[in-house]
Order: sequence, then structure tokens, then C-alpha cells
Amino acid sequence: MITERQIKSLTKSIDKFNADLAAYFKASDDDSLPYIDCTVIGCSTAQPYTAKVYKHIIRVTDTDGEEYAIKNEYDLDEVKQAIAYDRRRLNKAWRVWRSENPDAELERDDEEEA
Repeated sequence: MITERQIKSLTKSIDKFNADLAAYFKASDDDSLPYIDCTVIGCSTAQPYTAKVYKHIIRVTDTDGEEYAIKNEYDLDEVKQAIAYDRRRLNKAWRVWRSENPDAELERDDEEEA
């Protein structure tokens, strides 16, 4: 079972990511994020994370609409990894948007972001 402190930490991480995602959407007028670990160069539409806290479970939906049911440490780690991955996607989206050569930036290996 996860603790109240872990729940607060997770919801804080989600709120921060969602605020940064909203800032990107507003600045770029784009609602998609680039792929990272894929051979296809492209983007997919992204949505903010949602988190609903129930008595003994947290339900989280990520940027791609995938749902997680967090009941224990393992589930919590899985969601933290998803947030970290989407953070990398968001960082790459900012770099592409600010770049003078967006196509080259999309192709760039972003391992240093990890």
C-alpha cells in the first residue's frame, strides 16, 4: 500500500507536469509531443495527466490515455517512469519548437535528456 506522502508527491509531480504541458501548448499552439523511443519520426496528440484518489487506490491516466491503477510501490514506480518519459517528450517538444531547424532536432538523439 502506498502512503499519504507518496500520494501527495505523485499528485505534485502530475500538477507540475500538467502546468508545463499547458505552457507548451499555449506557447506553441500545438497539442502534440514528439516520439522518443521509436524509429518513426513523428508526434502524437497529448493530454494532461489525471489522477483520482480513492480509498486504497489511485487511478492515473497519462498523456496517451493509458490508465494506471496504483495500489503498491511497483505500480507507483511504473507511473513515475511514465511521467519521466513524458517529461523527456515535453523537453524535446520545446527544443524542436525553439529550433531553427525543427526537422533535424526531431531526428536528434535525446539520450542526454534522460
